[in-house]
Amino acid sequence: MSKSDKKNTILFVLIVYIITFSLNYYLYKQGGYASVLAQALVPLQMLIPALVAVALIIKEKGKFRDYGWKFGGIRFYLIAYLLMVGYHLLHSLLSLGLGLSEYVGLAEGFSRLAPDLQWPIWQIFLLIFILGPVQNIIFGFGEEFGWRGYLLNKLLPGGLWYAILVSGVIWGLWHAPVVLMGHNFPENPYLGVLIMTVSVIPIGAIFVWLRLKSGSAVVVGFAHGVLNGTVFLGGAFFPTASMLWVNPIGLLGLPLLTLIAWLLFRFFPVELPRVVED
Repeated sequence: MSKSDKKNTILFVLIVYIITFSLNYYLYKQGGYASVLAQALVPLQMLIPALVAVALIIKEKGKFRDYGWKFGGIRFYLIAYLLMVGYHLLHSLLSLGLGLSEYVGLAEGFSRLAPDLQWPIWQIFLLIFILGPVQNIIFGFGEEFGWRGYLLNKLLPGGLWYAILVSGVIWGLWHAPVVLMGHNFPENPYLGVLIMTVSVIPIGAIFVWLRLKSGSAVVVGFAHGVLNGTVFLGGAFFPTASMLWVNPIGLLGLPLLTLIAWLLFRFFPVELPRVVED
């Protein structure tokens, strides 16, 4: 990594962290994660990494395409979709098999989560498998053009696994304020920060694999959107254990995500971008 790239990498992380942590401190003072304001501010903060990345790329007179700002092949969107939905399904079935959750049926599960919305099953399927992923694309890309676009490019000269580990830790700790306010692991937020930071490393590895295979941060943004948008699939598998275990990014998911990431890199190896090799 050149001195200028190292400087810009540090600058990127600092700016993203300062803006995000400041926003979340304001949110905390306004009532925290349970407040109505959080419904708007928490999703919007997902756009911060991309906005900072865009500003720095312009500053560096770089090319957005080099950082993954391109559509990518349509098959990679299908792969991304199947990976994320498949992961949720495998995680839920494993949780059920280990006695960490109960199966109640998707319609009943959805009614428990949203008792005011008495929807027919076809609308629930449409929401979970189509509308949820689609509406999360913009927010997913907001994160991924920053993490797996700009930051990944800057870290790859240090090696693939170095880039995966460092970007994963940075990404995980970036979530710390909302986790501490009760997001993801409300019963144990402090331990939740550690679990989040560790668990998103293999998720990040899967996203890195998608980025390098497709050349597109848009594909990765779609995958992120599907991961978030299809989380209601777990509405049919209600937890009977701590969320530290049964959250899709909890302790149960960690080995499963790690296995998926290993299988992808082992049997479908990636090639580093030429600009990284030179």
